[in-house]
Formats: sequence, structure tokens, C-alpha cells
Amino acid sequence: SRRGIKILPGLLPLTHHPSPQACERDLQCGSGTCCAISLWLRGLRMCTPLGQEGDECHPFSHKVPFFGKRQHHTCPCLPNFICSRFLDGRYRCSVDFKNIDF
Repeated sequence: SRRGIKILPGLLPLTHHPSPQACERDLQCGSGTCCAISLWLRGLRMCTPLGQEGDECHPFSHKVPFFGKRQHHTCPCLPNFICSRFLDGRYRCSVDFKNIDF
């Protein structure tokens, strides 16, 4: 019997990930992204995806769109997540249980 082929996330075709785009403000970036400071080049801002579950975040990030210049290298969490402090002291995006319909 043949086993199904597993695709690792890092091996997806590059067409699914547009090349990083330099920016100054959120409005220059596409949906689902914000204009955050680059991790590699401090003076550069890049269009960066909004935080998904488990991604590091900053608890005081401005919502999208923010009309000023962001001061962090992370974007706010996606709308269905909140930026929570974990036991290790780091902040990460996690499910916002207040907004879930049970």
C-alpha cells in the first residue's frame, strides 16, 4: 500500500509567499499584514503577516491599520487571537476565549 505524500510547510512553492515588501506605514501593505520593523535591518520596515496562534507579539501593538510608524518587529495578532503573556514571560498570540461561541 502507498502512503500519502506529506508536504512540509517550508517546502511549499514560493508562489504562495510574495517577496517581502519595504514600507513606511500599514496602508502600503496588503490585507493580513502590517508595516513592522525588520528583524535584520533596524532602519527598514517590512510588510509582515499578522500574528497567528503561537507567534510572538507585543502587548501594546496598535491595531491595523495604524497611521503612524510602528516601533516593533511584530504585528498585532489576527482578529480571533489576543496577545497573552505565557509562563516563560514571553507574549504570544493565543485564542481569545471571550469571543468564542460555545
